[in-house]
Amino acid sequence: MNKTEDAYSANLKDDVLALACEPLEIVRVGFVGLGVRAKRAVERMMNIEGAEISALCDFVVENIEAANDIVKRYGGKTPLAFSGGYGWRSLCESDAVDVVYVCTDWMSHAEIALYALECGKHVAVEVPAAMTVADCWRLVDAAERARRHCMMLENCCYDEFELAVFNMTRAGLFGDIVHAEASYIHDLRKRISTNDDGGRLWTNWQVEYMNKHIGNPYPTHGLGPVALAMSIHRGDRMKSLVSLSTRSIPSNCGGTEFKGTMNSSIITTENGNTILVQHCVSMPRPYSRSFVLSGTRGYVRKYPISCMSFAPDGDDVISGEKCDAVISEYRHPFVEKYYEQGKSLCGRRWIDYAMDSRLIYCLRNGLPLDMDVYDAAEWSCIVELSEKSASAGGAPVEIPDFTRGRWNLLEGVKFY
Repeated sequence: MNKTEDAYSANLKDDVLALACEPLEIVRVGFVGLGVRAKRAVERMMNIEGAEISALCDFVVENIEAANDIVKRYGGKTPLAFSGGYGWRSLCESDAVDVVYVCTDWMSHAEIALYALECGKHVAVEVPAAMTVADCWRLVDAAERARRHCMMLENCCYDEFELAVFNMTRAGLFGDIVHAEASYIHDLRKRISTNDDGGRLWTNWQVEYMNKHIGNPYPTHGLGPVALAMSIHRGDRMKSLVSLSTRSIPSNCGGTEFKGTMNSSIITTENGNTILVQHCVSMPRPYSRSFVLSGTRGYVRKYPISCMSFAPDGDDVISGEKCDAVISEYRHPFVEKYYEQGKSLCGRRWIDYAMDSRLIYCLRNGLPLDMDVYDAAEWSCIVELSEKSASAGGAPVEIPDFTRGRWNLLEGVKFY
């Protein structure tokens, strides 16, 4: 047990499991970082009842102006504007902000989120929430001290297939989940080598990070949905991992070369289950988040072709229209509620609209969020731990228990 854990061991009631805070009639959102993803988020927020964009912050003045134009187009009040090296601090300190929405580069996520929590603000932070185990602990500590929400914006947890499978898991169709697979495999060679996608106006920090590190720098898109399905810190917990990275190869686009091209990590849980997590963005492979659940009564896979099978005959594979019919039968209420409006506004990115809508709904009603600070820490800590293991030739490394022994107090994931 490290010093941070020891300091809290005598006072475990300070956790923020199923945290409920005072309802907010209007949720005033301050955006830090206004690049490609954030400007999309600004437009989404302008279409969510009860949300108000009260502040904007970016190093690049043109980004602030572009975001402000979006607010004006939807008839919103002119938000406060902050810029400069520490403008984000002033935004976090502002009495006009209830939630700080962090859309900056990976390495700054934790610092901004921490300061926002220290200022008594709720936090919504892009993935990963932190890049080191130490910063994951700091987020947990700060959220517990402040009694404020810190949610990582993992949109893949709201995809239609994953939510239907979540319902099927809760209904017991797959029995006890023993193994899962999760990945982020995406051929991004051209996008991250040119830095031109969506008109970026800031440095290519993704390339800078991957030029220096092996391991899995972006584990949460695949890991998030399977972690919820497996009730991580709600009846089970991730206990240890082993990780290996391949040799580096040129990306064949712009001369970029990443230290580790393909990373594979195997996580073992407290209850003896396993999760395979993979990452690769620099080889010509079809997009995949894997999303595999394998249980004592059934199996499901989303990529590359959705299929499932059930006991007693695992060779009897359900795919195509039959698989779609099962997914439709177990369609989650979130899809019913948010799909049409989200599709109209965001197209294939409707899951972002569902994610933001749920954030605002829960804050307005004083409800626990769908994902908490422990999710943010558990899923994000894989970044450093996978590199630590891979650098040691696949040596096992322990995954911290960010709940400090309370991982089995809640019984499964609950969407309030």
